[in-house]
Amino acid sequence: MKRTEYLSVTGALAAVLFAAAHGPALAQSGDSKTLTGKTGTGKIMTRDELRACMKQQATLATRKTELDAQQSAITAERAEIAKETEAIKSEQQALPKVNNTKVDAFNARMNDFSARVKDYQDRQADFDRSGSSGPAADRTRRNLEKEAAALKREDAELKAERSQVETAGVSNDAVTKLNVRVAAQQERAQSWNDRSKKLVDDQQAYEDERISWIDNCGNRRYKEDDEKAIKAGK
Repeated sequence: MKRTEYLSVTGALAAVLFAAAHGPALAQSGDSKTLTGKTGTGKIMTRDELRACMKQQATLATRKTELDAQQSAITAERAEIAKETEAIKSEQQALPKVNNTKVDAFNARMNDFSARVKDYQDRQADFDRSGSSGPAADRTRRNLEKEAAALKREDAELKAERSQVETAGVSNDAVTKLNVRVAAQQERAQSWNDRSKKLVDDQQAYEDERISWIDNCGNRRYKEDDEKAIKAGK
């Protein structure tokens, strides 16, 4: 019986997030300031530029809060998934063991069947490539068709036997319930993997935008009067 596994958390998932500076701006020389509170560089921003930078700063702060919340939730869910995985493993181990003699015999039949299927496929391919026609070719074609039908019937029998071997000594109800639990766990683990990867991508996108904001906004000077006017709605 297949055991449920899930991908471990990658190092990227634990990447440190850097918050956009959003505290009160600190005064610099004269009447100019910067949004990071550091020494300003470059040309003083216009009021419109400052307004846009302040708006982006607020957006970054909101995104940082949301990303932190998502990180906390996905970390907590990872612990829950790990706990459920261990519980399923314990339940699987508690099921009666399948008779190894029956398993070995079944595996031998499967190996023989696989070899005969491959042999049939090779002969069918050779016949198709030959483009043969006439009475002899018709007989070969009919024989191949009969062989294909027989292999199909045997395949169905082997699948039924596999189910019997796997559940030997175990109630069908117990196996069914465990299989449902395993399937649900696999689906949840896959969903977690997808969401954790997306979160890493979102975190990186945030960090890229934060660095860009620092370069284009945070460390640029602006006039304190413009800041007051913007906060006053002007």
